[in-house]
Amino acid sequence: MDYLNKIKSILSISDSSQDTVINDILELIKARLQAKTQQDSVPEALGYIVVEASISRFNRINDEGKQSASESEVSATYQTDDLAPFADDIADWVAKNIETSTKGKFTFY
Repeated sequence: MDYLNKIKSILSISDSSQDTVINDILELIKARLQAKTQQDSVPEALGYIVVEASISRFNRINDEGKQSASESEVSATYQTDDLAPFADDIADWVAKNIETSTKGKFTFY
């Protein structure tokens, strides 16, 4: 999946002025997702998480760590873990694709 172009399309970015920032965010999100799935690359089925979490992170630039803010009748609250909204999806993928149980197995040497 071409993450960079998909993100730029969704954010309506038509030039390359933000490419470095988006690529840095992509690297971080992919690394965290790989760590959570214990894979060497992002599983194709979870590629949408990279896109959505990266967009969320990009939109928070300069508001890092803000827990809540309000102005007039508009308020915003930010999560500090970009993958938190996808925790169930990640857990489901891990449960289906990674064997974690050793119950009932024998290893002979």
